[in-house]
Amino acid sequence: MENNSNRKVSNFELKLYSLVDENAKDKPLPKYFNYFIMVLIVLNVFTMILETVEEIYQPYKVIFHSFEIFVIIIFTAEYLIRLITADLAFPSTSRLKSILKYIFSFYGLIDLLAILPFYMPFTSLDLRVVRTLRLLRFLRLFKIARYNNSLELIKSVMYEKRSELGVTCFVIIVVMIIASFLMFYAEHSAQPENFPNVLTCIWWSIVTLTTVGYGDVFPVTGVGRLLGGIIAFLGIGLVALPTGLISAGFLEKINQKSKEEDKKEEELIDKKSENLQDICNHNSDNKHYCPYCGHKLD
Repeated sequence: MENNSNRKVSNFELKLYSLVDENAKDKPLPKYFNYFIMVLIVLNVFTMILETVEEIYQPYKVIFHSFEIFVIIIFTAEYLIRLITADLAFPSTSRLKSILKYIFSFYGLIDLLAILPFYMPFTSLDLRVVRTLRLLRFLRLFKIARYNNSLELIKSVMYEKRSELGVTCFVIIVVMIIASFLMFYAEHSAQPENFPNVLTCIWWSIVTLTTVGYGDVFPVTGVGRLLGGIIAFLGIGLVALPTGLISAGFLEKINQKSKEEDKKEEELIDKKSENLQDICNHNSDNKHYCPYCGHKLD
């Protein structure tokens, strides 16, 4: 077998590629290997969560560390396999270009960042959190037609409603900025520590417009409370707008798809009826001829 770079691919490379081939979803080997990697990712994220609980982490520190090494070995092996077989997954004019394509691809960067912290212990950043992004590899399991159609539906709705969503987001930002200025002038003199400047007021306007209301910053003056109430009511309507637009888009798409399916079904029924009529007409014509010799009957 040869790829686009005219390099002869060995059987060993083909066997390695069969493990990570994302298009061979029906074959048992890549299917179960994918499941194994998925389970390992979930377990790794779960252990990272447990490590933050001192009561659990301290008594079982050795187990956590051992599992971390096991995960790194598997992830590193997978990364090396993908590097070796990059010219099969990312065909190009040369093997180096194929490798660079994989390294700088979205999943390639995530795969690299998932193992990099282990080999760079001197860094102060805990980049292991990047491994949670590897959960995005679950999207590989969604290559079944119905899931793929659902993802395409979401994509098409978001694309078709992009103008309306953009205008809505712009209006929300404008209202948020205006609310920040108004609240600054209303509350700054009474609460200089909570409303020291407009930038700090933006935090208050965000939690108010989204109706979250953490309660860490709130107005105490009469004018401030009046403004807060008005802005809270505006937030209920404004934040609901994107949801309504997307919901309407989904309903339009679903109705359109339903109509198309009904139309196809009607066309199929009409075609079957025409075929049946042709058969009946053919049989009726044949009654005037002998079924054995084909001569016309008197």
